[in-house]
Amino acid sequence: MRRRITRAFGATLLAGVTAFTAVTPAAAHNLGSDRFQVTLRTVSEHYEDVGPRGPSVGDSFTFSDNVFHRGQRVGRDDGNCRVTRRGPKSFAFQCVVTVTLRGRGQITVQGLLAFRRGRPGAFRDLAITGGTGRYAGASGTATLRELPREPTRLRFDLR
Repeated sequence: MRRRITRAFGATLLAGVTAFTAVTPAAAHNLGSDRFQVTLRTVSEHYEDVGPRGPSVGDSFTFSDNVFHRGQRVGRDDGNCRVTRRGPKSFAFQCVVTVTLRGRGQITVQGLLAFRRGRPGAFRDLAITGGTGRYAGASGTATLRELPREPTRLRFDLR
């Protein structure tokens, strides 16, 4: 469902693309560093359509993913997004997601995800708003990368 929504309404943000490609391969592959990337695989998802058919204010999207780093499962994420704005060709979700990395702690991410019809992929920057364990007091940016026929990726740039 999330990929279908992204494909139908996704917007590629130049700033997200620039930020994503600026990370060196070594940094993106070191889970212990301040910059690392994980791959997400959906476990469960549910879209609750409470208003008119299709995205409308108040609809919610709840999901859970397994989190992988270099092919190994390292945790999971759980999130909830609510539609906060809808226009004739676009809509926006306000999302809160907790990423749990086994043996390391949790990172909380939140932000607005805006979608526009006819745009097939997305790079979106979200705020890292805190964490536990190794990530206590975390801040920074998490860049979500969703493109057709590719796994969903999330890159963390911790401060």
